[in-house]
Order: sequence, then structure tokens, then C-alpha cells
Amino acid sequence: MTQAGKFGDDAATQRERADRLAAENAAVRARLDEVEHERRDRDRHVELLRRRLAEVARELGDTGRRAAEQAHRAEQAEWQAEAMRRRRRWRLGEALTAVRRRPLAAASYRRFAGALRGRALPAAPPDAPKRTRRPEIRVADTEPLDAPAAAIPDGPVNRPGVTAAVVASPAVALALRYEWRQLDGFRPGTDDWRDVFEAERPDLLLVASAASGLPIEEMAAWCREHRVPTVYWDTGDGPHEHAALFDHVFAVDQATAARHANGARLLPFAAQPRLHNPIRVPGQGRYPLLYEGDYDEEDEPLLAPAPKLGAHFRGHGFPHKYRQRVVAPLPYEKSLTARKHYQVLLAADGRQPYEAAAAGVPVVLRRSAPGFGPAVADADEGRTVLRALLAAPELRDRQAHLAWRDVHAAHTYRHRVGTLLEAVGLRDPAPIVPPPVSLVLSTNRPGQIDHAIAQTARQTWRPLQLVIVLHGLDVETAAVEKRAREAGLDDVVVLTADRSLPLGACLNLGLDAAGGAYVGKMDDDELYGPHYVADLVAAFSYADAGVVGKLAHYAYLESVGATVLRWPDHEHRHVDHLRGGALLAEADLLRTYRFADLPRGEDTDLFRRLRGDGVRLYAADRYSFVTVRHADPSKHTWQPDDRRLLANGRVAFYGFAEEHVLF
Repeated sequence: MTQAGKFGDDAATQRERADRLAAENAAVRARLDEVEHERRDRDRHVELLRRRLAEVARELGDTGRRAAEQAHRAEQAEWQAEAMRRRRRWRLGEALTAVRRRPLAAASYRRFAGALRGRALPAAPPDAPKRTRRPEIRVADTEPLDAPAAAIPDGPVNRPGVTAAVVASPAVALALRYEWRQLDGFRPGTDDWRDVFEAERPDLLLVASAASGLPIEEMAAWCREHRVPTVYWDTGDGPHEHAALFDHVFAVDQATAARHANGARLLPFAAQPRLHNPIRVPGQGRYPLLYEGDYDEEDEPLLAPAPKLGAHFRGHGFPHKYRQRVVAPLPYEKSLTARKHYQVLLAADGRQPYEAAAAGVPVVLRRSAPGFGPAVADADEGRTVLRALLAAPELRDRQAHLAWRDVHAAHTYRHRVGTLLEAVGLRDPAPIVPPPVSLVLSTNRPGQIDHAIAQTARQTWRPLQLVIVLHGLDVETAAVEKRAREAGLDDVVVLTADRSLPLGACLNLGLDAAGGAYVGKMDDDELYGPHYVADLVAAFSYADAGVVGKLAHYAYLESVGATVLRWPDHEHRHVDHLRGGALLAEADLLRTYRFADLPRGEDTDLFRRLRGDGVRLYAADRYSFVTVRHADPSKHTWQPDDRRLLANGRVAFYGFAEEHVLF
């Protein structure tokens, strides 16, 4: 057998294996969809049973109330009859009747004499019937409200060269642990902090206002003696009398800052993407509302309408009227998972809105609180807002995504620590600098070049490089470069490739010319929203994946004029493949694996090899990307029937609403 024949047989074998794996993957995905539908049906059935149980409880309560009312009426009638029999007029009448019947009998006259003497009336019954209570059916008796603890990753640490001693609440200390080398966990009543400080001199001391039981004055004095900068962060909890001992004082909001006579700079709460992220969990969004925290009377506009909308209250100190909706608080590691079980979070304090927004959970706040969702002033407004959010999944998802985007833009602990380091005069070894991104596309259609340039130029992310490979096109590269620069792209590379080269080889040409820390593959006829690149880059901060992209996505079917949401359950989770025209990868990783020299299916082959080596793929949100399926299937390399696309998705709307997807 010739060498060429051998390679041909190997290629055929590989194609057969790839087709078999693709079929198996399709079967697995179909089964996963069936399981997801079964779970939803089960949840709906459980919800119906819970509602029926509540109805039965109400019916039993109403039955008990009616029985009490009837017993009270009977008791009143009996009392009235007995009181009438004891009255003198009634007894005299009976005595006269006896005399008329037996005028000569002595007993008749004795009865008459007895009737003249007064008799006490019986004790009157209560004015109202006895109160009855509906059977007590608490939330915890009908719903499985526990949650597994979230996996707490070990790292990475953004600034391993900075050592910080931290005294804070467990939640804040845990979130800060990924920002620097952290010294914490000091034991109250001991001098172990001093031993640690002597052995590993910190670069700064950060104390957040929490009751720690530690000798804060001594710790601050040690740092002052050894010229270690000190920072006091007033989070609104616990004592704050030690603030005057510190070099720098920060507060989470204006109201908290007002507690300090000498003033305090603002340093709001934040989110830690390693802990607070939208990665889906089992039971995602199965319950309507959650209020997490101890009762605060100022939150009544949020709380008052919530019970009738199915809310759960995790905390202490709630009035009796909320008793049936109160459940036990969870440890912090479990609460990170439990929040994702709810469709909306009623934010109780300043920290929760940031954490929930980063986790993709819509938030509703009271008027005085900062956050990332609507704020309400009274119970009527609260009822309206909550009902609107619970009735509209698209409204919830859009609000959640915009809030998630805001968190990553300015409200992570990496931002906060950068502010602290600048304030104390320490150099930040890991400042937030946008990494350069390269987008690579290969096109053999001259009519799509301007479209591809426009989709790239509209991106908000900079620095951004566009690498275009002209596949078998007789087009001047200089002219293409000029059009790209006129569109607003400063970094453009235009290459040419012979028509005989397969698509994978063309993409590798672009990959070799790309200079970004991340490299993305895009198609020349798809639609990309302005935040497409920025959203994918942000996902790398928590996805623990080498490649991030889209699987759940919208597809516009020109043949039927409908926009379909495909693979709707495959967003915010790790997957086994992504859309080939919507992926972003670590540049070094992609240069190592490269694309196979295939005319089609080069992305499927790449995903297979990555999975085989343990590299994870992460499917982000469904927004900012639309696949356009032309009525003429010959315009596409991948040519499925539109009915197949409809079978694997659901019609979102007819026509194309750009603002709905590409915001």
C-alpha cells in the first residue's frame, strides 16, 4: 500500500470515528434534554402538590372556623334559653299555670312562693367564637430546601507577591483570599498573630469591622512600629471604635462613612468571581423568591408582598405573620449554591446585591440600598415589581446579565484591592489591564468582508485585533485593511490563502499571525453584539476552562422568518462542544492544538482533542451572538434542515429583534 493510500485509510477511519462520536454525543445531548424536561415536569408536579397541600390547609382552617362559629351560635342559643327560664316573669307564669291546674295543692303555692324569689342568671358565653388556627404547614415541611456546599477553589491568587494580614468576617475573608497572599484565621485569646507577623511580615493590615475577639489595638500598634500600612474597612457591621488607630479608613457607603468624625473614603462591597459566578447548579431557579438575612423592619416593602408569591426567608427575628415562610439559615458555603435555586433575590444588606449579581441572580432592593436591580419604596410597588419579574423569565435574565456585566466592569474584589493598594502607596503587581484579543476569520465570499469588519469594529473591547484570511479571493489586501481602519479598527492583518487549502489550514494561517493573549474564531455571516468579546473574556475569571464560547444561542431562520433559541439549557455550564463561530481560547493553548487540515468540522475535531486531554470548554450566556441561516442552504458549509434546528430549540419570536439579543 502506498503512503498516500495509508494516509487516506487513516483519514477515512478518523472520519468514521468522528462521525460515530458525533452521533453518540448527539444521543447524549438528546438524553440530557429529556432528563432536563423530566426534571422540569417533576418540579411542576411538586409545585402543584405543594399548592394543593396549601389549599387543603386553608380548607381545613375554614372548616374549623365554621364549626367554631356554629358551636358559638348553639352556645349562645342555649344560654339565652336558660337565662329566659331563670327570669322571674318566666317562673311566675309557670307557677300560676300550676295553681290553675291544681288550686288546692300545697305544692302549687310553694312553687309560686319560690318563683317570687330571684335567681342568678347563668354566665354569659363569649361575644366571639373560639379562634381556630389553620394547620401549620411550614415551608421546610413541604420543600427540600437544603443545598450542597459550593466547591471552594484553591486559586489562582491574583497577587502572590503581596502579603496581607486580614481580620474580617468569614465571607469577606474568603473573598479576599484570591487577591493576595493572605494571613488570617488568628485565634482569639492567643498571641499567634504576633508569631505570624514576626515570621511573615505583612505588606499591610486590613481590618474589616467585625467582632473578632482579637487585640486590634495591639495589632495596629505592631504595624505602626514596623511601618506596615494599616487599613480599616467599615462594612457597617460590628464595632468601629478602632478606626482612629488606622492609617486609612474606608466605608462601604455614605451612611457608614458618616459614623467617622474624621471622614472615610468610599470602598463598596464587591463580588469574587471565583465564588460568585453564574455557573449553573442542579435545581437552578426552582423556587421564586429568597430573602436572606435577619429581619429588618426597613425591608418591609420587600417582605410584605413576598409570602403570597412563594418567598422563603432565611434568617432570624421575623414577626409571627411570616412564620410559615421562615427557614433556617445556611452556612455561607451552602448559601452560595442555595441562592441559585431562586428566580429573584430580595437583597437584605449591602453585600448580597454584588454577590447575587455576579451569580446571575436578579436582585430587588429597598430604595435606600445600592445595587443592580429595581428598588421599591412601598409594599404596593414591591408587589408589582416582584410579580413582573416572576412572570417574565426574559425580563429576569436580561436584568441579571446586565448586572453581571456591571460587576465585572467595576465591582470585583480585584478592583477593590487595587484601590486599597494605591491608597496605602503600594504598587499593584496585577493591575486590571485589558488583555489583547485577536479575532480570526476565514472567508471565501467577498460580499461578506464588510459585514465581518463591521461586526468586529462594533466591539467595545480594546485592544482588539482582526485577522482576515482571504480564502481564494482575488481582493487587494491593502483595500481590505483600509476599509477595516476606516471602520475603527487600529490593528488589522489581512492574509491570502490559496483556494486549494482546507478551512482548517486557513485558520492556522490566521492563528500564526494573531498577537492577542486570547484568540477567537468568528464567521463572516454571523451577528455579534458590542459586548460579545468583553463578556467572553470576563467568563475566563471563573470558568476554569481553556475555551469559552456559546452553545445556547439564537438562530434566525430566514426560510420561516423566525428567531429560534437553540440549546436553551446549555448556557453557563461546562460542555463538550461549542459553536464554531463563537469561541474564544487562550492563545497559547490554541497555538499548541491548532486546527486540523479539514475542509469542515475543524472545530469539532479541536474540541474532541481538547476534551481528550482534559481541557474544559465553557458555554457562556446566550446573548450577543446570532447565527443567520439563509433560506438557500448552499450558502452554508453546515447544511442542516431548518426543521432539525427547530427540533433542537424553541421559537423565541418572529422576525429579528436585535435589541433583544445583541445588547
